[in-house]
Amino acid sequence: MPQVIIHVSSSVDQGSKAALVKEVREAITKVLQLDTIIGQVILYDSPLDHRSAYTDRDPHFVFIETFMYPGRSPALKTELMERFIMLANRYMGVDPSNILAVIHEIPQESYFGGLMHRH
Repeated sequence: MPQVIIHVSSSVDQGSKAALVKEVREAITKVLQLDTIIGQVILYDSPLDHRSAYTDRDPHFVFIETFMYPGRSPALKTELMERFIMLANRYMGVDPSNILAVIHEIPQESYFGGLMHRH
């Protein structure tokens, strides 16, 4: 934990997707000051005809979900989300107004898996 899931349009080239995943992974450990063995990033892409939003939303919008333990300050969470949005803008070419980010805070007792998990 944390895990980041990035949802993007499949029209983006593979090199940009790989670069985004790599840099988001690095941002997790830098911003949250975590050991480099902690955290995962997954990118899912979908064709434009499998994406739907209101008419003013760019159909190439990016949606970033971050799952992490609670307890971090609002300022630190803002810094992390702003970094993710900046990286998505750089690699996906989507205006920041069409990049959505959300944090899901999961209590430690509700997270299971991996060798690092301890209650």
